[in-house]
Amino acid sequence: MQSISVYMNKRASGSEGKNWASHLQRHLFRSTLLYHSPENLTQLENSIQEDLERDVDTFICVGGDGTVNTLIQHLANKNVSLLVIPSGTANDLASHLGNHRNLNKVIHTVRMNQTQAIDLISINGRYMATNGGVGLGASVSQKINVLRKRFPLVKQIMRLTGKKIYSAMLATELLRPELKRYTVKFESEEFNDEVTAPIILINNQPVLAGTFFIAPKTLNNDGKFNVSILKHASRANLIECITKIALQVPINNDPDFIQFETKKIKIKSSNPNSPFPFFGDGEVFKAESEYDIEIAPKALKVYSPFHNALTEDVNTLSPPEVVLQ
Repeated sequence: MQSISVYMNKRASGSEGKNWASHLQRHLFRSTLLYHSPENLTQLENSIQEDLERDVDTFICVGGDGTVNTLIQHLANKNVSLLVIPSGTANDLASHLGNHRNLNKVIHTVRMNQTQAIDLISINGRYMATNGGVGLGASVSQKINVLRKRFPLVKQIMRLTGKKIYSAMLATELLRPELKRYTVKFESEEFNDEVTAPIILINNQPVLAGTFFIAPKTLNNDGKFNVSILKHASRANLIECITKIALQVPINNDPDFIQFETKKIKIKSSNPNSPFPFFGDGEVFKAESEYDIEIAPKALKVYSPFHNALTEDVNTLSPPEVVLQ
């Protein structure tokens, strides 16, 4: 009998969690389901380890990219499969895999064993599944996470605004009197240079924060990841570039917009005594002065209703959120 462990974050707990549990049980009644709603990171990690030790073969995450990020640290390169059901804010991975649609079809992927292997990105040994980087992206993620923890009302606002909260916070950061820039050295086969930039992005899929089409041609099963560097010295030019990306307008002849794909890159601070934060999957990692970033090919097995979720046209990734039926 298939053994399934279900992880629900706090947003999906309470009465909503009971609805999820009932729906999953109805569709996966032939399997043994164990439910977890960890109160903190330690509980979450301990539960994952216990599940692996008792040979759970399927993990279901009812949560956002942050919860998924914790799970993949333990599930990478293991003979287990992960189903991501969106219950966070951006839900980048779930949306890209097509798991933001009809829940019946999403759960059916477990019964039909519709799995695919996707690449992960290793950042100083910590895995990331979707998008990350340095600069404004890290600032936005950090401030949203702090607000969410300090003020319970913010969680309710995020539930109502959804992905728009990221655009609003980015706009706020762009208009701050001091726009922080980072001077870093890039080392890779494709690009070697020292650059001062307010935004550096590392992408394993086309869309960031649900609406920002930063890397339209990027796939998460081709053994490469995308690097985007926005080094605009002018705030007006930076805002213009960001607006074009958000509107999916091609960026041509912009010398301050650098983009390429690679398998491995090192990003080093110009001052070894000045560490800088890196964000990945919506979480802010420990600040370091140097980041070794490389692809981990086909490191994670995921469930997806797409015949080939990883090569779908990105225009199919924006429809309705998952619904209970």
